[in-house]
Amino acid sequence: MTEENPIWRLKYLPKALDEIYGRELLISRLKEFIKSKNFPHLLFVGSSGIGKTTIANLFSKEFLGDYFDANLKLVYADLPLTQEERSQAKSESYISTNKIGSMAGKSITTPVFIQVKIKPFVQLKVLGDVPFKILIVKNFEALGSNQQGFRRLMEIYGNNCRMILLTTKISGIIDPIISRCQLFLIPPLKYNKFEELILKISKKESIDVNIDIIKIIYRITEGRISKAIDILQLSSINSNIIDEKIIFESVKKFKNEDIEKLILNSFKGDFKKSRIMFREILSNYKYNANELFQKMLEVIIDLPISRFEKCKLINLIGDADFRALDGIDSDIQISAFISKLNAFGEYM
Repeated sequence: MTEENPIWRLKYLPKALDEIYGRELLISRLKEFIKSKNFPHLLFVGSSGIGKTTIANLFSKEFLGDYFDANLKLVYADLPLTQEERSQAKSESYISTNKIGSMAGKSITTPVFIQVKIKPFVQLKVLGDVPFKILIVKNFEALGSNQQGFRRLMEIYGNNCRMILLTTKISGIIDPIISRCQLFLIPPLKYNKFEELILKISKKESIDVNIDIIKIIYRITEGRISKAIDILQLSSINSNIIDEKIIFESVKKFKNEDIEKLILNSFKGDFKKSRIMFREILSNYKYNANELFQKMLEVIIDLPISRFEKCKLINLIGDADFRALDGIDSDIQISAFISKLNAFGEYM
């Protein structure tokens, strides 16, 4: 990104592994993989927004070099399949009786997500002078029971393609997957590195931020630097001197108002419009199902409704979040939750 980019999060996005702050041990290990031209399947575990995808992308780019574009694929395990992809899977799920072989006339039982988004990529041979391709799967826990099918692909195509799996919940990953990966836990950035980076950005953007304010930002963001940069940029709009009042006002604005509109619209009973709204939110903000439910929970807690009604709604969210984790299609689980909000609104 050039210096002209108006979005600071992108402007200061690391362009290489050496530019990543506070991950020295992890980066050192990844560089050993690059030097040896080999690595096992990897599992990155860390909270949302902590930098898992950025690290995985930069590592893949440096490992694959000039053959990066041809041999890397990033997929989101929690994004629903399009109608076109479902039609493709359906057409490929039956092997004609005209074919030769033991599978002629039989149906393929491979999960649709794996059949359409994963298998075609891992089956293709490596292009260029690199040992193997790299597949990055974000929000891997959303595969649920389909992880067993994914495990088989890891075994069959492991020599042709290495997998880097990203998750916020290691409890959602089955043991056979964990045992086949080298695990990397990615904790929040330590405060000293967080402070160092924020001061560096503040100096470049001619913003006056003292240490006490940086500590407040660190607590609010839980060490997530991308969110901290967003809050810093939002705070700088009206003043280049950032104080406590400006920070807390910015944090309030940072909350997603679209989520509140979605919930209030659902209470009115307009399911069709609510469904369109939540799909737009997922598309615009790249939330997975779990992140969307967390945002909804934040809004519901602040709604001016009775404690009994809040408890009932929180129970609905908890149940929907659990089902989305184990379900094949999170779109179905979110739609089911929205329908319950529609019904709930009739009794309020």
